[in-house]
Amino acid sequence: MINSLIITKRLTKLREYTSLLKKLGNESKQRFVSDPFIYGNVERYLQLAIQSILDIGNHIISEKKLGNPGEYREIIELLGEHNIISSDLMEKLLPLAGLRNILVHDYIDVDRERLYNSLNKELSDFEEFAKLIGRLL
Repeated sequence: MINSLIITKRLTKLREYTSLLKKLGNESKQRFVSDPFIYGNVERYLQLAIQSILDIGNHIISEKKLGNPGEYREIIELLGEHNIISSDLMEKLLPLAGLRNILVHDYIDVDRERLYNSLNKELSDFEEFAKLIGRLL
């Protein structure tokens, strides 16, 4: 059985991180790329938002006995395959598993301009995920 308290807490954090990322995404590209305070916060909140999605997905998969994901991207794939999220959203979220690994392990290689360009586009995917999971509860 899905523990709605666990999911609700993680959804709350996901929405908090998304809100903070929206504020940080309002900076100019030049300031974003050159100010370590701004891009550092974006990198961290983005990492936490992605991790929230993965934690929520992993909990649902475990409780519904949908499989045993070995990699982060498999969490998102299983959610899509079992219609927890749409296949369209699954395709949008799949690259986030790789981005999470870059943010955690290869942080020196983060392309800040690319991160800036995709920041606001991906936030709507986080919001859509939160809505779908909220309906599931």
